[in-house]
Amino acid sequence: MKTMKNLVGLKSISTLLIAFVLVLGSCNKTDETLSATERESLSAESFSDAEVDDANDMASIATGNVSLTQFNGGREDGRTEENGPVKPIFPWASLDDRLKCAAITIVRTNTAGTRPTGTITIDFDANAGCKDGRGNTRSGKIVIEYAGVRFMPESTIKTTFNNYTKNGVKVEGVHTLTNVATLNSFPRFLVTIVGGKLTFADGRTITREQSFTREWQRASSPASDKWVILKGSEASGKNKNDKTYTMKVTADLEYSRACAISDKVFIAVKGTKVFTTENKEFTVDYGSGACDNDITITVNGVSKTITVGAN
Repeated sequence: MKTMKNLVGLKSISTLLIAFVLVLGSCNKTDETLSATERESLSAESFSDAEVDDANDMASIATGNVSLTQFNGGREDGRTEENGPVKPIFPWASLDDRLKCAAITIVRTNTAGTRPTGTITIDFDANAGCKDGRGNTRSGKIVIEYAGVRFMPESTIKTTFNNYTKNGVKVEGVHTLTNVATLNSFPRFLVTIVGGKLTFADGRTITREQSFTREWQRASSPASDKWVILKGSEASGKNKNDKTYTMKVTADLEYSRACAISDKVFIAVKGTKVFTTENKEFTVDYGSGACDNDITITVNGVSKTITVGAN
């Protein structure tokens, strides 16, 4: 269980990519090579990446922390009402407070061997208005169809949504996580999105299609673990103004748990990705591994280094 806690802590780093949106305000003041449309596309890709990863992260926690013993049996309702709000009886809430507001139910369809199947429903309507530790409010349901034990090769987790919202933003699409690792290798997952969509209170939307390969590079000490989005991972979609964008990882993006712990650096510390929007291409370079919040944006051969979160 301790290993899973460390995994969750590291995996959640990538949900904090939303901090990258803060770069856009800095760009508006310091780098006129980026147009308003380009900044909007950067924001859309970063925001959708963060929201998608948040949902996938919770799905991974829910399936990764069900033991083979818990997989056995028919139906088990992961909640109880005792003179108060609905509370999960499985250990997920203690691993991640995003799940403290949810009722979690498992329905098993196959319990044979190492490839059990079934559905896990994370119901945020059970405690309406409940907020997590960062003040986020969720409603609706996340529905997870699992096949196999998560860390076994070829296991899958398919996540869909039933009126699910986070802070009023509705999340849609089919997210599928497939374990593509081989035995005795680092855990590696293909993370795809089909029909991804975020709908805001004003009715505008951000769309996203995605095919990422993530690798969990485990170290002798969990504090030194890394998550890596491998070269060739791609995403595409439209921003709120219906402008298209594409993103491709051109050098592995490395997220360091050690940097997050010691220096509060939650963005990638190494690697590059290329954005294309409005027939214009620009590169975001996260550096060579130093624990800092600096990125370098290059457009038409002109480069600008910016510190994420700077005013």
